[in-house]
Amino acid sequence: MGVVLTKEIVRVDQVVGEDRAQAVVEGVINLPAGKPDISRVISVKADVDMESLKISILDGKIMVEGELEVDAMYVANIASQPVHAVEGRIGFSFFAKIPGAKKDMAVKVMPKIEYSKYSFDPQKPREITASFVIQFLVKVLQRVEVEIAVDATGPADLQVLKETVKLDHIVGDAAAQSIAKGDISVPAVKPDILDIVKVQGMARTTQIKVLDNKIIVEGVLDVGVLYVARVPEGHPQQPVHFLEGQIPFTQFVEIPGAKESMTKIVRVEVEHIRGRKKDDRTVAVEAVLKVMVRVYETKVLDVITDLFSPSEKLDVKKVELKIDQVVGENENQIIVKETVMVPDAKPDILEIYSTNATARVDNARIIDGKVIVEGTLLVETLYVAKVPEGQPQQPVHFMEHEIPFTTFVEVPGAEENMMLDFDLIVEHVTASFDPNSPRKMEIRAIIKLFAKVTKTVELEVVTEVIEPEEETPEKPGEKPEEKPSLTIYIVQKGDTLWKIAKRYNVTVDSIVKANKLENPNMIMPGQQLIIPR
Repeated sequence: MGVVLTKEIVRVDQVVGEDRAQAVVEGVINLPAGKPDISRVISVKADVDMESLKISILDGKIMVEGELEVDAMYVANIASQPVHAVEGRIGFSFFAKIPGAKKDMAVKVMPKIEYSKYSFDPQKPREITASFVIQFLVKVLQRVEVEIAVDATGPADLQVLKETVKLDHIVGDAAAQSIAKGDISVPAVKPDILDIVKVQGMARTTQIKVLDNKIIVEGVLDVGVLYVARVPEGHPQQPVHFLEGQIPFTQFVEIPGAKESMTKIVRVEVEHIRGRKKDDRTVAVEAVLKVMVRVYETKVLDVITDLFSPSEKLDVKKVELKIDQVVGENENQIIVKETVMVPDAKPDILEIYSTNATARVDNARIIDGKVIVEGTLLVETLYVAKVPEGQPQQPVHFMEHEIPFTTFVEVPGAEENMMLDFDLIVEHVTASFDPNSPRKMEIRAIIKLFAKVTKTVELEVVTEVIEPEEETPEKPGEKPEEKPSLTIYIVQKGDTLWKIAKRYNVTVDSIVKANKLENPNMIMPGQQLIIPR
């Protein structure tokens, strides 16, 4: 009687390796024609343009080339429009060493700007020199699709050994572009628009649905506009103002096989945003969004690692499988609130233009089923200053603050030596102040921690069972080899009942019954076992 295997196809990303690399990126941002000379630099920010990355793999080395998108704001000596924005790009390159990396493998690059510095030479009023320190985490992944045997039927005495594994079966991942368009109106208390200085946006999801193998992503683009106002003569001259608005968006991403019960990871990035003055009270905004979705299903499988039959010879084919077994995953959200002071060298706050924040991880560890992350909230605030009449009117100022925080998430079963993969996201940040205390500002941020703990498991799993050709029948007069009716076996270190039963070609159950074992998993070195025949 043959053996029939029931198989399940599993698609997983195996981590070939990872490495960290640091790059120091330096460059000069030049003002384009039409922009006035620089009097003072307010702020310089940068992001890695992920679309510009060029990745090549050669002999276990990952070569990465790309560009930084740099945004700077500065003050010019023009009373009617003192604040201006300028953009530029700075190239960079680095390499990471990951043994075993090959050309056909996927490379994941995760950058984090750890330090930035800028300078301005009054003798060169059309240049801003900027330098950045970027930490890159590079992972090489290989997606494999394996048929794993999860059940077997055959002879009555078929012995099957299984091991339970928990893994992420990747249903699919895909990305799509979305265009978010809308008008942002000037509030009644704000003056008319003369010119737009800068438009910025941050996308967030509000609802994720699954419909007919499609992931429907609904969200909101939070827009901030810095503009120069048309202030009538005789009114207080506060030329720089800020307004906010929201633009909803909806985008679908096709992922065949996706179901509502599966885990969906969605990221929305603002690739490009621009605004134009539609009329004196309206800004028309258009943004290009990149919506990235991954769908996976956590499966718990009892995979067959070995089998045999005392009554039939079987040729068992196996394959070595190296997988990241999921120990557990969870997420947690915390609110960080802190009151900070305006630096002594800065003027009082009249109006807060914008507040941005990123979370820096200072330490992450696993302790007793918990993932604990200690970090620092890096807060950047752009504000309109309250400048007394008669003093130089430099209304826009920039300040930075660091706020420490600690958060944790429970992952039962997680241990210190396991692999930790986590994501720390600042979902929302706001800054407010009391006009009666213009040197105090309250920061409120929502930070989300998603953590997954895995351990690498190497298994030999059964993929095929072949019945060998029938043996030549015994010749007349030949006596079969006599076997003893029973054998006494002394348990050795590392033995299991399965190994002993397979060695003597008997069933596990027969050894259990012959020795009246209460717990088949508890046998000790030196213990004597009867092996029935």
